[in-house]
Amino acid sequence: MTGPTGPAGPHQLPESARTVGIKDVARAAGLSITTVSHALNGKGKVSARTRERVRALADELGYRPNPAAQVLLTGRTGVVGLAAGHQSAEAWERTYRPYYASLTAGAMVEAVDRDYALVVVPSRPGTDLWTRIPMDGLIVVDPVPGDPVISEARRRGLAVVTDGRPLDPAHASIPYVHSDMENGVRLVMDHLHERGARRTALLTGPEPDSYTLDSEAAYSRWCDRRSLPAAVERVRHGEPALDAARRLLSGPGRPEAVHALNETYGEALTAAAAELGLDIPGDLLVTSMGDGEPGSRPALTLLTLSPRKTGALCAGMLIDVLNGLAPEPLSVPCALVPGRSTSRSGGGPGGV
Repeated sequence: MTGPTGPAGPHQLPESARTVGIKDVARAAGLSITTVSHALNGKGKVSARTRERVRALADELGYRPNPAAQVLLTGRTGVVGLAAGHQSAEAWERTYRPYYASLTAGAMVEAVDRDYALVVVPSRPGTDLWTRIPMDGLIVVDPVPGDPVISEARRRGLAVVTDGRPLDPAHASIPYVHSDMENGVRLVMDHLHERGARRTALLTGPEPDSYTLDSEAAYSRWCDRRSLPAAVERVRHGEPALDAARRLLSGPGRPEAVHALNETYGEALTAAAAELGLDIPGDLLVTSMGDGEPGSRPALTLLTLSPRKTGALCAGMLIDVLNGLAPEPLSVPCALVPGRSTSRSGGGPGGV
């Protein structure tokens, strides 16, 4: 059977049941493959009338671009990645997994809204899975000094942005989104000070990321401004957080209040206080980083970091970089959600 432009005819599917390719569209249109390719991809010197006719014919035949060919043609996969660490830490289940889940949800919605797919990839030591996944760019969460994921991503020519300030001088040009820990720590420390605490400690961890380091630095500056003693207790690598909490609360000069850098550490403080016969909030005020809704009354007073908003900003920033822009760093405000662990009204330990 013949059609007006040749054996296949312009409006007939190929005889075989295989996927319609660009050669089939070119044959049906009576044009060269190059002309059809330019028409479909908006390139080359093709008239608007020819471009419209080719695209209509491609739709009618059921032509779909070959993903691999599109990557070769454009150099883009349409995929961005998000690399999450801390997965071997004790705090992963209680603290980091919910944080990363919210951050990923925000990043995914933003990426999809801007016609990108998002894939979450592991970045823990000994895992190179992410290097085998085709992608255009990568969001690295909580970068550490000399971060190997950032270094490898840049070596491979990927665009990179980070959740948290990059700490390696060689990575100083990388755009980033970070939580405003300077004002966040001030919020929580002022809150504890207003409730009578004059010996306030910080329970932190061994991770050398910017969230930890910036929180510690902001805490030290706050103590210096108030001329109050600073006490930082760190959970050691491989150590249960409860051991560090016991050490902090049973030593000389026991603090009147403690801020914990995550909810796992906050729960360790409440458990250690119970073991030592300390009443919360009567003998000890406790706050921690965590998720809390404004107006709620959680057990622990929480400093929230807005991970969903942070994820959306990271994805948007990465796509801006892919589009040739040079975005400035963005800071996400923290919020304080008062809970029962700081419910005293003031006047020092035992106040009402």
